[in-house]
Amino acid sequence: MSDVLLGFKPGEECSICKGRCCKECGCSLSPDDLTEEQLKALGAEETCTEFLKSENCLYAIDMARLKGSVFYYLRMRSKCYTFIGIEGYGECIALTDKGCELSFEKRPKGGRGLKSSADFRCIQEYTPEEMVVDWKPYQKVLEAIWKKYSAELEADGTIEKCEKAYEMMMRERMKNRQV
Repeated sequence: MSDVLLGFKPGEECSICKGRCCKECGCSLSPDDLTEEQLKALGAEETCTEFLKSENCLYAIDMARLKGSVFYYLRMRSKCYTFIGIEGYGECIALTDKGCELSFEKRPKGGRGLKSSADFRCIQEYTPEEMVVDWKPYQKVLEAIWKKYSAELEADGTIEKCEKAYEMMMRERMKNRQV
């Protein structure tokens, strides 16, 4: 983990909107957010899968497209999804009624890089271009896991169950006007 934590503390707007960004998806991680042991686990498909599937792991692999290329990275797991993220949809596992359960120092770079704004159009300062560079050394392992398990989770119905759980959560929120 990096010694210098740059970023933005949540603004007053965050308490007003009750973490709207966090309700949409979990924060993106940088490899700097991981411990040496966690980074070692990312070195091989088997150890990485074991790490991501572990009960106390808060992270999921997600994929994004940038300028026609696909890249894989870790983000905070969503409450409705497994260790394979689906375009980051779903409320972050660390979001509570009182805000993020993680201290500023323990938040992922994507969370620290989110600059709140009075008009509630928060700006992400941890750019996709930076993420591509940061996650480049881990692409083969993350891609292999993504391809294997996204297909498996799709085939066994897990992805569909996750999507339905997310839809139900959003309907309930709309009904209660919590969004």
